[in-house]
Amino acid sequence: LNQFLEKLVLDYSNPYFITPVRFVPLRTVQDSIDNVNTFYRNLGETYFLRAFFQFQLLQVFGGESYNGEMLGFPIVTKVLGVDEDLNLPRNTYLECVQQIINDCDSAIKYLPLEYKGSNAAIGQSLNGRANGIAAMALKARTLLYSASPAYNKSGDVKRWEQAAIAAGNAIKSIGGLSKLATVDNYYFLQLNNGVYQIRDIFFRGTVQSNNRSYETANYPPGMYGNGQVNPSQNYVNAFPDKNGYPIEESSLYSPDNPYANRDPRLNLYVAVNGSKMGANNYYTVETFTGGYDAYNPMRNTSRTGYYLKKLLRPGVVNLIPSNLIGTARANIILGAPELYLNFAEAAFEAWGPTSDPQGYGFNAQKVLSMILSRYGSSTNYLNSVAVNDNAKFRRLVRNERRLELSFEGHYFWDLRRWTKNFEVSALNSVVYGAQITRDGQGNLLYNLNVPLEQRKFSTPYMPIGTEELYKANKLVQNKGW
Repeated sequence: LNQFLEKLVLDYSNPYFITPVRFVPLRTVQDSIDNVNTFYRNLGETYFLRAFFQFQLLQVFGGESYNGEMLGFPIVTKVLGVDEDLNLPRNTYLECVQQIINDCDSAIKYLPLEYKGSNAAIGQSLNGRANGIAAMALKARTLLYSASPAYNKSGDVKRWEQAAIAAGNAIKSIGGLSKLATVDNYYFLQLNNGVYQIRDIFFRGTVQSNNRSYETANYPPGMYGNGQVNPSQNYVNAFPDKNGYPIEESSLYSPDNPYANRDPRLNLYVAVNGSKMGANNYYTVETFTGGYDAYNPMRNTSRTGYYLKKLLRPGVVNLIPSNLIGTARANIILGAPELYLNFAEAAFEAWGPTSDPQGYGFNAQKVLSMILSRYGSSTNYLNSVAVNDNAKFRRLVRNERRLELSFEGHYFWDLRRWTKNFEVSALNSVVYGAQITRDGQGNLLYNLNVPLEQRKFSTPYMPIGTEELYKANKLVQNKGW
């Protein structure tokens, strides 16, 4: 996270560095490209990229200023010369949202909805680049942020409606609720090592072949990995039981056997003590005290008692030095799971769990049911709270985002945008881990409340760097800094 934020902060230290290079094609593309399809695709991609980078600026730096205004970034839509005034004030948050939406709409106008066929300019060989669906998804994401409590102090329901409609229209454009791939073809569980599947992906990073980077970073040491990303006990507790109920409400949950009877995604996303990993499940993870993968400050072991499985391909990638095997891989940037969850959250906040005033043929409840059904997860709890408990439904929607989009760069930002009235307790939750020991008879004993870290965020908003405030004194600092 720090490396990611550092990049964005450095970008903001020269806010004219990110986007002017995207402005140049807007001025020159018509004179330099003859092919009509390529011309319009490049024009659409230019608008999309400007919207994308502007959203990143708004995501990081947008917020309530010390004088109470909700501000974004200085909007610049042309290349500024060295003799022009670069000391620009921040535009309002909603002005920035509208600028991003305008660019998304322009991208939608010029880009093909999807890349199909054999045309070199707009054919399927370009899958993964920005297309019309990606622009629609970015528009929906932007409006979801705008509707969220941290940026929508008055609780304006119309903003939720706008976000729901944007996401709903995007979902309709991809064929409704049929876009999600099967679990076997999910973008981090692809069985075909030779071809990078894209069913769930609208916009992605570069495909890397024979890649082992995630596994090298995150496999447990017993599989020649460095165990760098350690899922917390807080995260593990977020997985419901197989009956769909949260563990604190489930009759199936036992703290003496905490990984039994859980939602199937726990096994897909997290390596717990006793997990089988590797080709043909050759390796058994040992995180109990004295186990090979247990915490040891002198080795690359997990502090929390858990190792990451999501985004990895333990059935394919092998780090054994005598038999190194990699995989095709790319980072997802915009995809179907997020789009569906954006709709579920916005539609619930605007219309409730079961209403469909736009006639889409789906509602918040149906979208969550579809996501759960992909894994064979129970919908019992979902169906119960959809009828009689909006507070629990809201927690369920947010928890599904936490699980489904975990380790894809969403949850930190979600916690920030869900912050209401400057309340930062969710951001400052104690991070817990697990300690597993054996008694005299060899039985496993679980301590699932080992405090590891106390976060200390004083504000849900990010700061504008002091150096930038000195250089551009019209910039206003965010509240809390």
